[in-house]
Amino acid sequence: MDRYAKIVLTVIATALVVIALQNAITPAQAVSGACGANRYDPCFVTVVGN
Repeated sequence: MDRYAKIVLTVIATALVVIALQNAITPAQAVSGACGANRYDPCFVTVVGN
């Protein structure tokens, strides 16, 4: 059980390092569609129903 636990924890740690490096290399960016690209073109939301 000890060897299995070490392997599982190593795989989890490796995955976390890959995720951290991926976010460091290419930071997340917001993508705008047709509206909201600038302050003169706002998006309007309509609430319908209850």
